[in-house]
Amino acid sequence: MPEPAVPGPDDVLLPEGVLKRLLAEVRDLAELKVVLAVARLSARQGARFPAVPEPAVFEDPDLRRGLRPAGTDRTPVEEIGRGIELAMARGLLLRVRTAHREGEGGTRWLLLSSPESQALTRAAQKQPASWPEPGSGSAAVVEVERPNVFRLYEQNIGMLTPLLAERLIEALELYPQEWIEDAIAEAVSYGRRNWRYIQRILERWALEGRQHETDQGRRGPAKPLDPDKYVRGKYAPLFRQRG
Repeated sequence: MPEPAVPGPDDVLLPEGVLKRLLAEVRDLAELKVVLAVARLSARQGARFPAVPEPAVFEDPDLRRGLRPAGTDRTPVEEIGRGIELAMARGLLLRVRTAHREGEGGTRWLLLSSPESQALTRAAQKQPASWPEPGSGSAAVVEVERPNVFRLYEQNIGMLTPLLAERLIEALELYPQEWIEDAIAEAVSYGRRNWRYIQRILERWALEGRQHETDQGRRGPAKPLDPDKYVRGKYAPLFRQRG
């Protein structure tokens, strides 16, 4: 009987839990391809440091080429960002932010979700200097981030139950991330802090279009998602009403 094959340096392995959920749950092509891209980039780095810098995923030429959706105005950057959010929300990816000083932007990293990566991030949160970030010295801050739309919902609407989390995942599969952010902002502006109202806004935009997009035509390249724009930007007075 032949000996089992030993994984080589060019082999890409997926944790069993991630593979099962990819096969059973993932329907979105962007989400699937983002997870596979993270697995490939992580394998290139070797087992010593499994975290992949998030910019490397956005810049991956094969991934960008494979996420040029026909018949829509979404750019590859938008699709990659949406895929990351979906994979995080479903628990397939972890996103970690590291910084060398409190309050600075720092670096974001993506890891395949596995017992080993979860243990690594938990240990680094307790002892940031243990984060094995290559060539950058010791981190002072290690933070595991939640998906942007999850954080935005919790900060401005209310507690996120498992059922509501599933509704947000379904919305991310159907609508651009910016729509969901803006729908939350509109719901807050009208004092309607509930998912049903947000969902009606999204359904109306899908049927009727959004006026500012109709006026401006095709949207330009997507900017990175930033929940702080609703806390510090034009919607700040509305979002500060919630105490």
